[in-house]
Amino acid sequence: MTRSNPERDRRLAAEPRYQARRPQELGDLVHAFMRSDEVRRMKRFQAVAAALAEVIPAARLAKVKPISITGGVLTLEVADAVLMTELRAHQQSALVAALVAHGAAANRIQWRLARG
Repeated sequence: MTRSNPERDRRLAAEPRYQARRPQELGDLVHAFMRSDEVRRMKRFQAVAAALAEVIPAARLAKVKPISITGGVLTLEVADAVLMTELRAHQQSALVAALVAHGAAANRIQWRLARG
């Protein structure tokens, strides 16, 4: 969700409530949203999801959750310790290659075991 624009909110709040408020330009709102950090983050995680789906079988993919991408490091939370060990040992290099190929802005993986 885009962040609030306080100036716009104050201007709209100052208008009398007994008349219809002026419409906001939808193109400007969409343009601002498309340039926001939220959209960039969604695009990065779409690339991560595509890379994970390419390397990890669907039955196992349900147990893997991407948490964050910070400084080129993707943090993955895995629900099962055995699966985490297997992915780390046998598919980490393929995952890193897929992340780079999909442009996910990550070139390392940090593994984390899910609690609970």
